[in-house]
Amino acid sequence: MQCLKKWGYRRCEDICWVKTNTKNPSNNQHIEQKSILQNTKEHCLMGIKGTVRRNQDGHFIHANIDLDIIITEETPIGDISKPEEIFHIIEHFCLGRRRLHLFGTDNSIRPGWLTVGPALTSSNFSKEVYQCFFEGSAGYLLQHSDEIETLRPKTPPPKGGRGAGRGGRGGRGRGRGAF
Repeated sequence: MQCLKKWGYRRCEDICWVKTNTKNPSNNQHIEQKSILQNTKEHCLMGIKGTVRRNQDGHFIHANIDLDIIITEETPIGDISKPEEIFHIIEHFCLGRRRLHLFGTDNSIRPGWLTVGPALTSSNFSKEVYQCFFEGSAGYLLQHSDEIETLRPKTPPPKGGRGAGRGGRGGRGRGRGAF
């Protein structure tokens, strides 16, 4: 969290990955010698720059679309890859075109994402290509359909029916997503 704050981001979503071992229940490879409890979850923190109001910025974020919990088998020791579902949740939540994946691996390089990390041996990053994503009419948002937008869940109206409410965590401006 301190790293996000130092870079000018704030946490906007926390996706929890619960690891199971149903395919190999006797697997105890992740149990530490002196541990009382076994770590079976990881958190993926999504950060955003600026302020986004759910009631005004529906073209940018889609809250309440997906669950923010993923339940899958644990990965082998030393494997830092993340489930594919994490990327899908993030892509559905935010229509921003600036997506940053920290601690990525060669296997997690995705179109439309800037992936960085110490485990990378290759990259799909090209400064010129990345900059042209945001030029002209393309802007920083993905295209969307008005018909689909009307079907998306919306933020409930505030209790008491007083106006539109704050619809977020305050402030002004447009957000730019990162992961």
